[in-house]
Amino acid sequence: MLGSASRTSLDRSYRQDTVLDMSLVFADPDMLERLAKSLDSKAGEIPHLKSRAATLGVSADLPGLPAIASWLGETASDLRRRARILRAPSESPFGSLSSFGLPTSLAKNPGAGDKFESGLKAVIADNKNGTPKEQAQAVKDYFATLTPEEQAALVVANPDLVGNLDGAPVNVRFAANRISIQKEYDQESQYLNGLAPNDPAYARTKARVDALRSFLNPRIKKFVDPATNKVKTVEVPRQFLVFDAHYGSTADPKASPFPDGRVAEVVGDLENADNVAFRVPGITNRLDNFNGFSRGGYDLATDKNGFEQPDTAVVSWLGYDTPEIGDSVDPAKAEVGGRQLNAFRQGISVNLQPDAGTSIFAHSYGTLVTSKALQNGLTNIDNVTFMGSPGLGPNIHSVADFNMPNTKFFAMRAPEDPVSYTQGHGDDPADFADITRLGTNGAKGHSMYYDVGTGSLANMRSILFQGGERLTFTDTTLDEEMTGAAEMRKLVAFLHEKVPPEVVSEMGGDLDPIVQGLLNGRSKFTDVIGPIHAVLNKHNMLDRVKPDELVGEVTTLASQLAYKEAFKAAKEHGAPDWVAATAATTAAGSTKGLLSVATWPVVKVMELDRLQNNTRQLFSGLAAGGRELFTEGTALAGTLMHDGGRVLSDSTQIAGSVFNTGGRVVYELGDTLINPANAFENAGDITRSLKATKDTFVEKGADIVNTVDHAVDQTVQQGGKMISSGLDTGKKALDKGGDVLDSVVNFVF
Repeated sequence: MLGSASRTSLDRSYRQDTVLDMSLVFADPDMLERLAKSLDSKAGEIPHLKSRAATLGVSADLPGLPAIASWLGETASDLRRRARILRAPSESPFGSLSSFGLPTSLAKNPGAGDKFESGLKAVIADNKNGTPKEQAQAVKDYFATLTPEEQAALVVANPDLVGNLDGAPVNVRFAANRISIQKEYDQESQYLNGLAPNDPAYARTKARVDALRSFLNPRIKKFVDPATNKVKTVEVPRQFLVFDAHYGSTADPKASPFPDGRVAEVVGDLENADNVAFRVPGITNRLDNFNGFSRGGYDLATDKNGFEQPDTAVVSWLGYDTPEIGDSVDPAKAEVGGRQLNAFRQGISVNLQPDAGTSIFAHSYGTLVTSKALQNGLTNIDNVTFMGSPGLGPNIHSVADFNMPNTKFFAMRAPEDPVSYTQGHGDDPADFADITRLGTNGAKGHSMYYDVGTGSLANMRSILFQGGERLTFTDTTLDEEMTGAAEMRKLVAFLHEKVPPEVVSEMGGDLDPIVQGLLNGRSKFTDVIGPIHAVLNKHNMLDRVKPDELVGEVTTLASQLAYKEAFKAAKEHGAPDWVAATAATTAAGSTKGLLSVATWPVVKVMELDRLQNNTRQLFSGLAAGGRELFTEGTALAGTLMHDGGRVLSDSTQIAGSVFNTGGRVVYELGDTLINPANAFENAGDITRSLKATKDTFVEKGADIVNTVDHAVDQTVQQGGKMISSGLDTGKKALDKGGDVLDSVVNFVF
């Protein structure tokens, strides 16, 4: 028979299992429905238990079974209700205010915040020429003059302005951005409902709507309550310090009509934290995939047991327009992003504790953004960590180049991280002699630095928590990290020497739409070969990197790799150095010889392609030059014909005036001889006629002179253009003719 302890144990087991599951799934509607189904299943077992108890004669010992069944059913219903809310969040602005402790009484009055909005805009205008910190301080001072009720009314009046305004209290910004997110969710959900599932824009638009929905749903916070020293798990609203769904470029207009957006999320109590982290992401980060980036912020803010630290705040800052694949080779967005990161850091400083420790954790292209920010004046930072960096710019070769002696610099390069190996934007900071290089135990490739359980995340936590755990270090070489990593770096350096940076940037921009089509499923690999080939030909890549030189470099690097691998293999089998070196030399020679034979047809095919492209460009250039000369010659001929016509017209008018005046003079003189009494009157007529002729001659003569000068100027100008065009066409023809000749020679021989 079951005693009271057993009954209590049974009841507790049902409830504890359920509570445990619920603590994990509060914010996930799918999990809530699965849990509800599980509870229904357990409730369905209760009648069987009652029947079994009756058979055993212990029904009296289990009086609580009906209550348990009722509780399971009610809980399942409540879970389904929560799931419905999470799937379609609909919150009024006043609900957003309440989520962050702001009163709603005044805000509910229409127009209540208008005068506070006007006052805020006046403050912004008065301080528009101040530094970001001065502007933020002015905003902070203005908000300090408002009561919580007035602040809430201002939020409702203009949430877009308040939500992204440095200096405003962070809870006010959180509430404002929550209102903006709800509005954007409603609009984009409506747009999504009008798309067919097979529409090219459906997938990414749905991802954006899902992301916006998740922004409005609560998250789970697990922490140790300092008052009771017990673990607590609670639902809390997500905190967005920045939100602008329509900021930036549109990564792929065919995949989504919406810009990439900018977002910044805070984990923790930003205004009171002792430790504050700013995370800066790399390429292809957008609003629709923001949760993938922000997840690292949640993991960074917790200790090794998964408990959020009460004295720590992490800002996952997607505050710049990140590049996509193609334009990731262009530093332009890093330049702009660096200025934005610096402005953000200076502005938010007025909301932090004066002695708060601050750290930047930058990944991939974000390390270049951070480098630009540091060079742009972001010096008030305690720690900077670069991870998976493609380089910090062509002018940064050491930590000393930043001239920031009070800041600690760290670098991480995980094994098999190709981005660091390429050094696409400069020297890899992991190789700086004056930087602290940290271990990444367990992390591989380019995207595992924030993974739970890795040495990289443990090191970041130690930096952020100011020594919570001991740092771990590494000094691995490229060869130790990945076979071929050193050769990959040499090959990229070889290509950088051949192709100017501006050409690389232009070519990346041309390639990006093609890559986007491939990544988003609109194109197959076979579909993009032709367009990629056209882009490479457009930028004359086979002239910049000639096929024989490229294949020669690859062959040399492959033979070097063969040498290293053969030497290592021989040593692993216990061979002495001279035997290992002999084996390695043989392997290198064999590899080089084999590749020289195997790649000969490849070189010839590439040279033929180069010859065809150069020939096409030669004749296209000649045709374009001929058209330009014809256009300029036609313009010159038209000018001369027009000016010649004007000279002829003016000359005709002068001749007509002289002929008319001469006739008039003869007539007047004849009349005077016949009628001497008219001599005085005729003399006046003659004088007036001569004056009119003089005026006509002066006026039209000046016109003739000006017209002739214009014709001469146009002849010189257009003639100069024609000569310049001819010379330019000739130079291009000679250059391209040289390329054609070089292509022929390389193809034949």
